[in-house]
Amino acid sequence: MSDEQLGAAIRPGILDQRDLDRIRAEADRRDEQALLDRIRPGGQLADDLSPFSDTELGGVLRHLDDEQVLRVVAEMDRRDVAARLPEVRPELVGLSDEQLAHRARRADAGELAAIAAEADRRQLLAALFPAGQLSAGLAGFGDDVLGWAVRYASPDEAARIAAELDRRYPVSPPTVATGGTTADYLANRAALDDAMQPVRLEDPQPADPDEWGAYGRDVTEGPDGTEHMSAVERWAYERELADREAQIAYTREEIRAMYQEHIYLQWLAAEDATRGHLLNRRAEAAGVDPRSLFSGPSHVAYARASEDLIRWWDEVSPRITLAEFTEQVTGVRSAAAETARHSGSDQRRKQ
Repeated sequence: MSDEQLGAAIRPGILDQRDLDRIRAEADRRDEQALLDRIRPGGQLADDLSPFSDTELGGVLRHLDDEQVLRVVAEMDRRDVAARLPEVRPELVGLSDEQLAHRARRADAGELAAIAAEADRRQLLAALFPAGQLSAGLAGFGDDVLGWAVRYASPDEAARIAAELDRRYPVSPPTVATGGTTADYLANRAALDDAMQPVRLEDPQPADPDEWGAYGRDVTEGPDGTEHMSAVERWAYERELADREAQIAYTREEIRAMYQEHIYLQWLAAEDATRGHLLNRRAEAAGVDPRSLFSGPSHVAYARASEDLIRWWDEVSPRITLAEFTEQVTGVRSAAAETARHSGSDQRRKQ
């Protein structure tokens, strides 16, 4: 029977409740099949799922295979992302294109603009994510569009977008010093900071992040307490203040982490310079880890080091302890560093 015939059969007093239920069930089955034919034409899920409402997609899930269900779930995830964005009207995200068109017919100017923005969002998503996957060719999309698409992308897709932007704007890495000394290490850190610091306030020179707090100070702030000091007193005060600031510029944890990076770079440089010959025979037989030679007491390191490594320490990059490294980073002398220097000097004289 056609839909018209089924509708005509529903007349008061003609059919009992069981027959009416059968007609309604048949009508629901036909509606569901019509929806399936649109969502899954020829058994294949439509490339663009944005025209369908949340209710429509949810209603056909039990008829889809696992791969198709995953595509629907990905579409719903993108809608959840969109609904949380400030520029998107959440109540419009889950509507079908047909429902949007119906609302547009009776919408005022403000509502019509919101509906048009939602339609544009769906069109752009369909172009960027055909069949639910990020487009194979990203060259045709602008930078702003790719930046907008990241929020809808999976981690792998976001990495592809980042790679495309890197291709468009290649960055020359800073020159890296390879000597392995503390000075080389600090120079490399400074070069990396410069390369990754795009901030430009009103000053033509990039602002040091450590100095950003100065821009938040109240310009009406009073004097610093040194206005009544003599020139000599001010000099002594400022020198003491500089030493104190140098001591607290880095926490102990930060200096320890920097030291671990430094000795790792030293180990790599020495490994390359000595062609892997870092240990003497006795240390090799004992299974000593070569990296342990670059930290700890000097007498232990020199007792285990090969002649090539000792020569590299003497001629290329002196071995330093954590105390010496801390002194070089902060610029503040310490008794522990002095003791370590004397110990290292004694070990070098014994060789």
